[in-house]
This record gives sequence, structure tokens and C-alpha cells, in this order.
Amino acid sequence: MLLYDLKMTYDDKQAPEIRKTKKQFMENVEMFNNILGMNRLGEPLKFFIYQAAPGTFGMVCAVSELQKPSTAKLEKILKEVLEDLYSIRGIKVSDLREITVDNFRQLLSRGENSDLVNTYRVINELNLDYDGNNSFSVSETIGKTTRMTFNQAVQHAQKLMPDQTLLDELKRIYSDRNDRKKFYGMPVHYKIMAGSHSSAMEMAKLLVNALYVNKRLVGSRIVRAYDITPNCYGEEDFENLMRQAEGSTVLIELQGANGESTNYASSYEAVVEFIADMVRKYQRNTQCIFIESAENPGFAPKLISTLQDDMTIIELQEGAGDRAQAFKYLKELEQKSDMNFYSDEELEQALGDKESFRASDIYKVHDKLYSGSLKNKIYLAYKDIEAISAVESSDAQKPSAYRTLQEMVGLKEQKELIEQILASHKMMKLRLDMGLKRQTMTRHMCFMGNPGSAKTTVARLLTDILNKEGVLRTGRFVECGRGDLVGEYVGWTAKIVQKKFRQARGGVLFIDEAYSLVDDEHGLYGDEAINTIVQEMENKRNQVIVIFAGYTDRMKEFLDRNEGLRSRIAFHLNFPDYGADELVDILKLMIKNKKYTASDEVFDECRKIFVQASKHKNFGNGRFVRNLLEQAMMKQDQRLFKQGGDLTREQLLELKVEDFDVNTSEMYRADKSKVMGFAPRIIGAKKVLQSEKECARL
Repeated sequence: MLLYDLKMTYDDKQAPEIRKTKKQFMENVEMFNNILGMNRLGEPLKFFIYQAAPGTFGMVCAVSELQKPSTAKLEKILKEVLEDLYSIRGIKVSDLREITVDNFRQLLSRGENSDLVNTYRVINELNLDYDGNNSFSVSETIGKTTRMTFNQAVQHAQKLMPDQTLLDELKRIYSDRNDRKKFYGMPVHYKIMAGSHSSAMEMAKLLVNALYVNKRLVGSRIVRAYDITPNCYGEEDFENLMRQAEGSTVLIELQGANGESTNYASSYEAVVEFIADMVRKYQRNTQCIFIESAENPGFAPKLISTLQDDMTIIELQEGAGDRAQAFKYLKELEQKSDMNFYSDEELEQALGDKESFRASDIYKVHDKLYSGSLKNKIYLAYKDIEAISAVESSDAQKPSAYRTLQEMVGLKEQKELIEQILASHKMMKLRLDMGLKRQTMTRHMCFMGNPGSAKTTVARLLTDILNKEGVLRTGRFVECGRGDLVGEYVGWTAKIVQKKFRQARGGVLFIDEAYSLVDDEHGLYGDEAINTIVQEMENKRNQVIVIFAGYTDRMKEFLDRNEGLRSRIAFHLNFPDYGADELVDILKLMIKNKKYTASDEVFDECRKIFVQASKHKNFGNGRFVRNLLEQAMMKQDQRLFKQGGDLTREQLLELKVEDFDVNTSEMYRADKSKVMGFAPRIIGAKKVLQSEKECARL
């Protein structure tokens, strides 16, 4: 449905009967509202007068046909009703402009104050009351409709530091091969991947403007659905939103509400199926733009993979630029803002020491400057007030993935590999800039090592690093095992594997304990999974990095049985067990990251524990250290609680030797006779040296 505001004028001198008295005039206008609006609910165009004066009506118009109405058409309909039946002459329509549902409601409310129209009834009858629910939020805006040539669109895009995907799509939209005589429907839909809401919206607005001027849209209204909760399924309001946006655009933000979608597998499955059904139902006439947050993809991978077989979805990436482009973009944002207080030198300083920026990075810098100007430039009484310290776990205080990896103990081979990949990527860009041919290479990997040797952690960090450096477009990390890849029936497995590759597009597909796919008892379905994986690894080698992980011996056997798979894996990395000294270093790093303190005496005592633990196969490596520390922190809480009294910050953060006398440490102590506490009596000597699998679960 398209919504418009307009002004209708008429020759008041030729309609004296309408305004004999003010009361009679208003009663006549109320009657016109019923005739033009409520009595025309089955008609494609409906009018409602919200403001009336002799000779002039302020009106809103609701259009349910997929064609923008001309002023001539509107005049014709109004003349058919008002001129023929009530002798109102000289009808003219002007000031026609498209409006949002909220604008529509506000204008109707003005008429309601004069008893001209019942706002609630109109909104309800037109099914425009879809924003009054608790399962998702709605906001709307009107995009630009000014004529924009292809060169102007590209110039606008360049200001956003565009990715090539956006420029390529602008070429397709403006292509002379397209029929632009009228609106036919939506040939494709879009997914925008960006690091911030602001940068995603700028891309979406440019896209909508380009589509509108090329007659790919009837209206320029942009309906944004966001903060989608796990309860948004079977939601009538969402279907009304999709239906009433026909001819226009719906932006669907896929990160979910309050981060809940991070566990979408259990809470968002019904939401994904419902939204997918609604999109399929209205895809012909409602332009869908899916917004995926690079930092919190939410249920985006699941929804997109569900829809890809039913519709064409073009992925548009957030672009990146150098420092000069970033400065120019930041300065433009400052000039557009209400508080343009910063000098060029201050803007340069705000960019820090980075040389490469994404559009979302610039918005974050701008938001910080804007907030700072309130205190430092306007409300100067607060200039010297210190802010409350940020929460320690906030993203701003988290070290970069690269720095985190460099600080990890050991892993020399892994760190060197990442340096090689980054260097290769930069050299490839240099070659392309010089007009040389692109050299493609395989980056699939195999991680081999015992539990707790940091295989998954390194894979996640590697994904983040390669995404930040532009090697991986999306930075998605899709982790799966045999249960996630093998179907229940013949023919299902291949589709499941292909869907996982689609979910991981632009990122990493991490397959843990890959050898379980071809265990003898699994037979046919596992073979189907492997064959499909090999095929997808080849077909999507420039789009997805596959990392296989598992025990060293079993991974070697697995690859020996699948030569086609082995030949497609470029890097084989060993994750050896940590020694006692390395485990102490890991413990020190964990304690430091948690802002706790411990004496050398503590580390000496823990080293004894690690010496004994490392003698046992599959003892848990870093996972064992983490469990030991977490139990020590609980033991410290118990000690301090019993101690009572006023506690200092130093006491709250200090770990002592006795805090490490916990269940985990008892499993590997050299001299059980000296152990104090209840653990030995419960566990028993036999239980202490239980199976390697029991130890590995720690």
C-alpha cells in the first residue's frame, strides 16, 4: 500500500450550499470522508480529509494498486465523486508527496480532533496497525526520489567507500538491457552485510533510490523491522507489514532482540520458518533487504540459507577505504551533523593510527565525537566529570583477535601461517592494482591435536583476523560435527552439507572430529557427506575456508582413506600438548585477563600439578588450566565469605595457594596421602586415575 499527503483546492464561490454555517460545513466534510474513504475500502484509491477550510482540503490517500498515482488521476476520481454529486467545481490536486504510516496516522489524528475522521477505525480497516506488538519493532522512512543518473549513483556510492558488490549491482540496476517502462515485480532481493546500523542504512537508502528511479519500485517508503524476538512466528502484524509494503521496501534486521538470537537453534527456529514463509509469499511485489550485522549475525545464516533455493538474493558487502577516504567520509558526516565543532586536526586524531577503515568504523568514530561534543563543546559544566569505568568485558576493551593470538602461549606454526596468508593477500592486491592476473589459492586446513590444545580458539581467532584484513568477506564461523552434516535418509546429506557451505560463505566452516563421518558403522551417509564436502571445497574454495579438526592419529588415518580430500587441504597444523612450563604461562595469562593476581608461590604449586597432569594422555591442556582456575576462584569466594568483614579490592582479586586445593587439582597430585579436604574420600584412588575420556571431558 502506498500512502500520500496532498492538497485539494476547489472553487468555493460555486459551492455555497456546502458552507452555509461552520457546523454544516464540518458535517459535510465528515460526510465526504465516508464517501471518499470508508465507503471505498474495496477500491484501489481511498481519500480521507484531515483539514478543511472553504476552498481547500488537506487529504491523505491510500493506494492499494502497484502504480504511482498522477495528480491527473487523483483529480479525475475526486471530480467523479464531488463534482457530479455535490456540484463542487474547479477541483485541483497539488503538493502530492509520499508519507509513512506514522505520518498517515498523525495527519488523520488532526482530522479526528475536528471530528472529521475516526483514526483508529481507518488504521485498523487498512491493516496498518502492525507496529503495536511485542514480537518485533517497526520504523519507517521515505527514501529519496530525486532523479539520479548512473554516474551520480556511483559518485554517491564512492562517498561510502563501497565494496565492489555494491558498484556491480548499480551497474545491473542501470543496465540498458532492463525494461524500465513500468513496474513488473522484484527480480532479486538483497542482503547487506555491515558492521553498524548506520552504514547498512546508507547503503540501503542508496539502493532504494536507484531502484525507484529505474521503476523497480513504485514507492520510496522503507519499512524497517528490527529487534525481532523469538516470539515472532504466526504473527499477523508481520504479515500485514509485508503485505502493505507491496511496491516498496522492507528492511529486515536479522540479529534478533537483545542478543537472544545467538542461540537461535533452540529459540529462533520457528521465527526463521515463519519469516521465510512470509518472504516467499510476498517476494514478487515487496522488495526485501536483509541486514546482517558483521558482529552479531544472529539468525541471518539460517534464514538466508533457507531462502536461497526459492529466490535470488544478492549479497552486498560493506566497503573499506584508506585513511584519506576515511577522513573525507568522517568530515562529511560532521558537516551534516547539528554539531560541527571539530577541526581537521581533531578529526585526524580521532581516526587513531589505523590506515584501513570500513564504513562502520567511521560511524563509530563519528558517534564518539558527537557524544564527546555534548560534554566538551556545549555543556561545559560537565567537561571535567569522569565517566564511570567501562565494563571490563565491553568490546571497546577487548584486545584485537590478532593481539589475542599473539599473546597465546606457543602456537608458533599457527602464528606464522596467519602472517603468510596476510602477506599473500596484500601482495595479491598490489598485483591487481598493477593490472596483473589474480592468483587463486587453496586455504583449506587441518588442525590436529588433543582436547584443550586451542584448535577451536585458533580457528575462531583466525576467522576474525582474516575478516578484519579483508581476506574473508563476512567472517562467519560455522562450527559443526557429524550430527550437523549427515541426514536421516538417502539424498538428505548432500543438501545439508551444501546448506552449511552457504551459511559459511565468506568465512570458515569448522568441522570437528571429521573422521566420525567415515567410521565403519556410519557407512553410506558418511560417504555421501565426504563426497559433497570435497565437491563444495573445490567449487567454493574462494568463498569458504574449511578447517577439519580432531585427534592427531585419527585425523591422519582419516586423510589417508580420502586422498581426494587430502589433496584439497593446503595446511596441516599440529597442536601439540602443552608442557608444565607452558601451562603455567597459560595460567598467568588467564589470571591477567581476569584482572586477578597471584604470587610466585601459587605458580610454583600449580606447576607441580601440571607436571603430574601432563604425564596423562588427553588430560585437557588449556581446558584443564581453565577448569583449575575457575574452581580456584570459587574456592577464593568461599574463603573470603567465611572471613567476613570489610574486604579491599586487593583481597577480592588475590588468589592464594590454598585456593587451588580443589577437585581438579586432586586428580593429578603426586602424593595423595598429603591431600586435605573431601575430594580424595569421595573420588578414591581408583577414580582419580580413571579413563582418558573422563579426563578429557575436563
